[in-house]
Amino acid sequence: MSWHRTLFFKIFFWFWAVIFLAIFSAVSTSHWIADDYVREASQRERVHLLRLMELKRPIMAEGRKLWRKLRPDWNLVAVPVDMVSQLPHDVEEFVDTAADMRKILWGQEDDFLMVGPIQRGDYLYIGIRRQHWSSIWDDEQRWMVPIVFLVVVTLLCIALVWSLTRPIRRLQRTVRKLGKGDFDVSEIKSDASRYDEIGELSGDVIDMAEALNRLLQSHQQLLRDVSHELRSPLTRLQIALGIARKKDPEGSLQNEHDRIERAVGQVDGLVGQILDLARLQQQDSNQLHLERRSVASQLDNWIKDAEIEMDEKQIQLQSRLPAEDIDCNWDWVLVERAVDNILRNAIRFSPEGGKLDVSSHLTNDGSIEIAIQDQGPGVPEEDLKRIFDPFTQVDSARDHASGGYGIGLALVYRIIELHDGIIEASNQSPGLRITMRLPRKRNN
Repeated sequence: MSWHRTLFFKIFFWFWAVIFLAIFSAVSTSHWIADDYVREASQRERVHLLRLMELKRPIMAEGRKLWRKLRPDWNLVAVPVDMVSQLPHDVEEFVDTAADMRKILWGQEDDFLMVGPIQRGDYLYIGIRRQHWSSIWDDEQRWMVPIVFLVVVTLLCIALVWSLTRPIRRLQRTVRKLGKGDFDVSEIKSDASRYDEIGELSGDVIDMAEALNRLLQSHQQLLRDVSHELRSPLTRLQIALGIARKKDPEGSLQNEHDRIERAVGQVDGLVGQILDLARLQQQDSNQLHLERRSVASQLDNWIKDAEIEMDEKQIQLQSRLPAEDIDCNWDWVLVERAVDNILRNAIRFSPEGGKLDVSSHLTNDGSIEIAIQDQGPGVPEEDLKRIFDPFTQVDSARDHASGGYGIGLALVYRIIELHDGIIEASNQSPGLRITMRLPRKRNN
């Protein structure tokens, strides 16, 4: 990369140029802007004064009170030739200068423009106007130059800041999407062609996204391959266990066989969850089997299916369900799996005789919120955001009690994500509250 294309040089040169321009403008114009001036009137300015004499009624100069009589725009002031000393000092000085130069003058004195004088008979006629915002390029409006310069410098700085922050904001959005598992980097591909540090950074982010995507794909493929490969030895173990049970009709080794069966069942369940998670991660929202059903009736059925486990631990259920006429267009098989997973976990972690709260309602934005809260040990605050990651093990009483492998909540998270919903976990002291918000109608 050439040195003159670097971001360092661009920022340095831009600010150096602006500061140099500001100093040069201030030095070169400060004296010119502040000073009064007089010059010979042009033909157009003389004609302007003659037209004033034809159209305007003159204001007679009386002592030093002339300034009080002046009106907006141009005024025609008349003064007897022998009473020039009655004029205000600035006008008197202007008339004396014109007399010395024997010319009709145009000039500025203390923010007043004057043209003249022209003598008619015993009177001198002078055109006087207060300064106003007519044109910033006229000599009489030169005090506007610093304002114009300030505006130009401001616009230049805005252009610089915009050219630097716009690609950075695109990078920021892309990195955030990468953090959420979205590897679409098309937004910053145009920035990668820049010949500066931002272009190099954009190219590095694109390469990183591609590498992460390949790594994730290989990771998922590895999980699928390993899971499939484990199916065969697990099947052989189950067959061998069945044969071993038949060879022990007296049941002398039943306890050992039971432990082996539980271990094989746990591994088989883990393999099934891994395969399900890999399948869901490859699935997109368009592949969901959507069906319209009542939320209240479905939740009631799922709660009834879990009543056996609740009765065993004497758990008191508190349920608040929405109205029967509230229905949703969801993939109900997947949503049932997500709710059932959270509900069974809540029952597992609830103490004997505890309470289980299940609630659902329609939110202001039209989504359905389903919340399940237990009275278990909860989760450390620093681990709340990562409990939905695959294979996450939280060092708390919940993990020690569950013996899980961190797949269940990852499945739940992916199911909610496929429905364009949001899932959150929060400690309630005691217990853990899982809240799911899913839109009633999905935009396909």
